[in-house]
Amino acid sequence: MADLAKTSRISVVFDCLVVLLVAIFSPVHESVSTSGGFGAVLSSSVVHPSTFFVGLSVLSFAFVCQHSSFIIVGSLERPTTQRWSNVTFYALITCCILATTCGLSGFLGFMDNTEGNILNNFEGLSDPSTIRAANVAR
Repeated sequence: MADLAKTSRISVVFDCLVVLLVAIFSPVHESVSTSGGFGAVLSSSVVHPSTFFVGLSVLSFAFVCQHSSFIIVGSLERPTTQRWSNVTFYALITCCILATTCGLSGFLGFMDNTEGNILNNFEGLSDPSTIRAANVAR
């Protein structure tokens, strides 16, 4: 099970790297300024029924990997209910923070032009460091 722990750590590090690159290199300031400021963005933001289910399907797909939880609980040194509760709590908090950071910075950076794969939005930008960061994240 040491390989599972190592692979999981690497996966979390790369997930955090991708979210960090999206948060840093998304053109949030330019998009919010063009839209009339943060207040205007908040007042005009609504749920679009045509894209609601696209986002919901992406989130639902993330829960397909729940079958892996049995492998993870079996890999604990002392698999008690309390330890499993701690693992799931901190994993869900971490996922919530990463998803919220990536979602907000992606939406505020590209507004209504945000694509399902946020990294595809970086193709239209001309800054070489931004393009390089998006390619690293891919």
